[in-house]
Amino acid sequence: MLGEEMVSQCALFDVSRLSRLLTGLYNAKMKDVPLSISQYTLLINIDALAPARVTEVANAMLMDRTSVTRLTEPLIARGFLKIEQSAEDRRAKNLTVTAKGRTALRASEEAWRDAQLAFLEAVGPEHWSLLRKTLRDTVHMVREHVGDDLAVQE
Repeated sequence: MLGEEMVSQCALFDVSRLSRLLTGLYNAKMKDVPLSISQYTLLINIDALAPARVTEVANAMLMDRTSVTRLTEPLIARGFLKIEQSAEDRRAKNLTVTAKGRTALRASEEAWRDAQLAFLEAVGPEHWSLLRKTLRDTVHMVREHVGDDLAVQE
């Protein structure tokens, strides 16, 4: 049985604080490049999945489809992404990173690496490896316990 002290500690509080801290670190390092950390991460994932349906991107990033659509719209407008009707399923739309998008990724990569290095210097590679494993294991355990659908709802 869980003790009252454990129940009273919000699981989201510290994770959210770390997320905000890291977002600030990465965005500060990436302030002079074409992409924010959110845009960089999104383009990297879309490129890895390409051609990627919005649903596939949402599932891979544990986001809802509405958020993916909202985040991709400015990237489409800037010419970094294109959206096309799927040849296999006329109801589905595929996202792909354009040549201009790949140029933006390359232009942002060094700043991303600087942010990653600053983080690693702050916490050390051993701590980061442990944290990364713990985070990934925790995602898996929560998804197994509560299901995939709950993780991506707004």
